[in-house]
Amino acid sequence: MKNQEKILYSLLIEIRDKKNIPTYMDYNISKDEFGHIVEMALKEGYIDNAEVLRGGIGYRVEAVLLDKAQITLKGLNYIKENSKLAKTYKGLKEIKDWIKF
Repeated sequence: MKNQEKILYSLLIEIRDKKNIPTYMDYNISKDEFGHIVEMALKEGYIDNAEVLRGGIGYRVEAVLLDKAQITLKGLNYIKENSKLAKTYKGLKEIKDWIKF
């Protein structure tokens, strides 16, 4: 799996700023990988009101719904604690190159 930490950071920034609703295609990863990262963000308490829809427990991800997602205080703290990533993050338009490094 590609750099999950960078994808998580980007996901939190995009949810916080509400400029774009990120999708798995933005990161050039599978829907399952993206769903795993969103589930991790939910489990850790970084975001609320996101949904990962599966065909059943343990099944492949069918959809990831972020249109109502909100960042939490814990998510804002994650962004703050990873400020070194902020120096190089330029948004979803350049995300694929940013993840490589």
